[in-house]
Amino acid sequence: MGLFNRKRPGPDEPPDETLPELTVSGAQRLRDLVRGSMATSGYEVTVYAGHVEDADGRQFGLGSLARRLADPRIAGKHWPQIIEDHVRRLLASVDGPDEFDVPTEDLLGRTYLRLYEASSLPDNGWWSYGREALPGVLELLALDLPDSVATFNDEQVGKHGHHRLRAAGLANLRREEADERATFDGVEILVGSMFMASTILVLRDVILRTTGEAHLPNGVLVAAPFRHQLMYHVPRDAQVIPALNAMAGNAAAGYDTEVGPLTPHVYWWFDGALQQITNRDDTGAIEIRVEGGFGEVLSRLVPGL
Repeated sequence: MGLFNRKRPGPDEPPDETLPELTVSGAQRLRDLVRGSMATSGYEVTVYAGHVEDADGRQFGLGSLARRLADPRIAGKHWPQIIEDHVRRLLASVDGPDEFDVPTEDLLGRTYLRLYEASSLPDNGWWSYGREALPGVLELLALDLPDSVATFNDEQVGKHGHHRLRAAGLANLRREEADERATFDGVEILVGSMFMASTILVLRDVILRTTGEAHLPNGVLVAAPFRHQLMYHVPRDAQVIPALNAMAGNAAAGYDTEVGPLTPHVYWWFDGALQQITNRDDTGAIEIRVEGGFGEVLSRLVPGL
């Protein structure tokens, strides 16, 4: 998963208000193509700015498609085929057998805790059980299927039991391993499945498996910019400064350009709690906030800073 620069709209073609990854005309083309593809499959839908809704009230978000099509490597002529394939897979999961209508034991091995950017979810009240794990990021339960991932709704969680499902979701996250690993400026960069970023919820286990560190007296700097990537640095000395700077820039870039964005920020983890230490202003400039527990750690590791 490389980091690449997204095409920026020219001055005469502003970004769409709801799907800012695309221009106004590009976002409208996406909506038109989705409407046509759904109609070809026998679904008449009402098109809204960020989602479409069928006659049964089911909502299908357009955000993930917009982010994928914003990739400058994808030519406009390929949009219809990409959207058709996406819609076909989506409808197959909707019209197929109910994957949740099985004994709870049959679900536990495939259930994961997964993080979702809250603004990317339809506002339909299906996930009131969700916990805000990070500002603007929800922790939900997901079922891993052969070709996709399905999210448990309130009814399904009630049927199978939230406590039992969450315990299974954590256990399965602890077994998640990266497909690729790199180290840059003291930062461990892990890339893997769509559950990789969600392993921030079991960070201690990830670090123990990756670099073998069990004692973390200075906490951990961590970022989960998009669903396939997790970055972390264990502060030990003055290298914390270049590591933090590298993480701040790469987290913002990954969030802005990759599919499945979660959060552009860097956090300081200590004993299971997460403190946000970066912020972005309206221009996109990154601010690092040295305060609280992290401020004390930084003062100890870099005296006179």
